[in-house]
Amino acid sequence: MIKMVCRVLIKLVKDDKEVKTKALLNSGFEANTPDIAIPINIAKQLDLWPPREDAKPAIIETGGGETSAIYYEEVVKLYLILGDREPKVVDVNVIVNPHIREVLISDYVASQLGVILLDFKKGYWRLSDDPPNKIRSSY
Repeated sequence: MIKMVCRVLIKLVKDDKEVKTKALLNSGFEANTPDIAIPINIAKQLDLWPPREDAKPAIIETGGGETSAIYYEEVVKLYLILGDREPKVVDVNVIVNPHIREVLISDYVASQLGVILLDFKKGYWRLSDDPPNKIRSSY
């Protein structure tokens, strides 16, 4: 499994709560739905921790094996902050994973945002609608 070191600046919005942070574009986080994983400290800021009644228990497969997590469907808007243009916005499902320290973006969400990775190790990327010579750097 290839892991990349490409981070992007995002804003997560749920109702009147907002968190601006960096997120790891994780090529090993394969999903069939628009999922992101967040640590408990971010979940608390978004009022998703402790688990609410609309939370679903989930068993997720990680690089370290299976673990228990909490899953929310379509509760957060993710804004990809770009600086040189309007943010890209995606409605996402949220996995609250107590074993991570930063937000992880799945392959599904990265694809919805139009992220094209140019260099895994150096963290170079661009958007599918950027000019072909546009190179963005990891945050």
